[in-house]
Amino acid sequence: MFVNHQRTGDGISIFRHKIGTKYLQHVKTVKSPLLYAPNDVVAMSRGTFYATNDMRSTSRIMRQIEIFFGMAWGHIVYYGHEGMFTTAAAGISYPNGIARSADGNTIYVAASSEPSVNMFRPASDGTLVLVGKTVFKDFVPDNVSVDTTTGQVLVSGFLNTFEMFRYNHEVLSGTSARPAAAVRRLRPLAYPHKGFAVENVLAHDGTLLPATTMATLQNKRGVQRILLGSVMADHIAICRAGSRI
Repeated sequence: MFVNHQRTGDGISIFRHKIGTKYLQHVKTVKSPLLYAPNDVVAMSRGTFYATNDMRSTSRIMRQIEIFFGMAWGHIVYYGHEGMFTTAAAGISYPNGIARSADGNTIYVAASSEPSVNMFRPASDGTLVLVGKTVFKDFVPDNVSVDTTTGQVLVSGFLNTFEMFRYNHEVLSGTSARPAAAVRRLRPLAYPHKGFAVENVLAHDGTLLPATTMATLQNKRGVQRILLGSVMADHIAICRAGSRI
């Protein structure tokens, strides 16, 4: 499943993939008035998912105001087996990346404007119940991924928000901005309401991969690596995981 920003409107495109092949088969693209600012999506089954709407505003000026003041106007939508969209959670400050635990019983959402990572439990009707969160200082989370072997969460984010905004604004015309970024590892605590234990995994000054927006752990042939991605780059960075991973 992918967020698809089409000229005819935003939607979520669902594909079928056969393991061992390099091809995807498009199944369908679903849209809804509730899905007006999709940022990320996480599949719950072959046909159901949660998606984040990062902001309520659609105009450029209002979106900038919403970001600047950290308005808690974003929400999460659920697409169920009936083919209907519903609001799963609301009142979130720029809900950004979203991921799920291996068993599907926990949903993790980065709230960039708070800035925090929220932990939800899905209810039978698709609504999400907030059970815990961790608020960061001097770190703005962007995307989240889950290490399915340990249940720990990798969060990529920025250490200098204004430098990140300058980079995104100037990158096509040339920029000297190099927004510093970091990756945090979150370990859910025994009592969810207490949030996570947070560990610094990686940090760079922006030269490794400018505007790093994604980090995920890869286990390949007994070697662990962290793959870094950026929405503004045409390449990825691969880092060998040390003994702390």
